[in-house]
Amino acid sequence: MLKILHEDNDLIFVDKPPGIVVQRGYDPSEPVLLEIVSEYLAAKGEKAILMQRLDRGTSGVMFFSKKDAINANLTRQFERKAIRKEYLALVEGELASSRTIDAPIARIGPISFGVREGGKRAVTAVEPLSWSGEGSLIRVGLLTGRTHQIRVHLADIGHPLVGDWLYGERNAARPMLHARSLTMHHPATNEIITIQSPVPDDFAEECGRRGVGRVEC
Repeated sequence: MLKILHEDNDLIFVDKPPGIVVQRGYDPSEPVLLEIVSEYLAAKGEKAILMQRLDRGTSGVMFFSKKDAINANLTRQFERKAIRKEYLALVEGELASSRTIDAPIARIGPISFGVREGGKRAVTAVEPLSWSGEGSLIRVGLLTGRTHQIRVHLADIGHPLVGDWLYGERNAARPMLHARSLTMHHPATNEIITIQSPVPDDFAEECGRRGVGRVEC
């Protein structure tokens, strides 16, 4: 189940499949990504330290630290927005122009968030790649990191993620959001590294069904 995209002495980058939680929730029997990575590293005398999260339905690249000594560096990079994440999203409707969504987000329910005055500032950059009457494939960049930010912002402009049961419609097996790449300064060497995740089959197939062109895996 564990697909490793890159591993060195300090970090491990994995390809999160859709449908798996990152941390243990209420179900004691379901697989948990953190526990899977921890078990893999424990066999080598190493540990997994969670540094980021993705929603259950989101696929793609995410990383874990192996050493406490580098975590302060990684935290500073998050705070300075030096860790850059790029997503691919399949959304409802024809979204044919680039835009930057700058709208505050606040909690509005037990598990939901929305654009509200007085919320925390959230900024999302959207670039269309291809579109049809059945949907649009877009590239998304986060300038801030709020819970459900991409999902909330896209729904707010009238283009919710395909399959987003919380902010749109349950018309696909999961919300069609994929963490395509992650760029950061390696905390040990300061070298800029970019790790990419291939587009999963279900995402590519949904793009095909909606006529937005082939997505390279």
